Amino acid sequence: MTRRGWRGRPAWEADIASRQARSPEEAAERARRGRALVDAALAGEAPPEIADRDEPSPPAGYEYVACVGCYRPVYGLPGSRCPSCRPA
Repeated sequence: MTRRGWRGRPAWEADIASRQARSPEEAAERARRGRALVDAALAGEAPPEIADRDEPSPPAGYEYVACVGCYRPVYGLPGSRCPSCRPA
């Protein structure tokens, strides 16, 4: 939905347009990079952007997640239930 009096693309259309390949060469290069990532994953190797990072990933902790019973937002660990849902 666009804002009244606003001309232009909605945000989701602008996002999609910015991700589109601009030339056949760019599309072919993206396909080659994607295939290389798939081959590395099938061989059990980490992607280059993950392998090059030195800092550890942040620890898992409490955050807003969906309740596994009713999908309401609840502040807890992944896999938590809200107070109104019965335990499994």
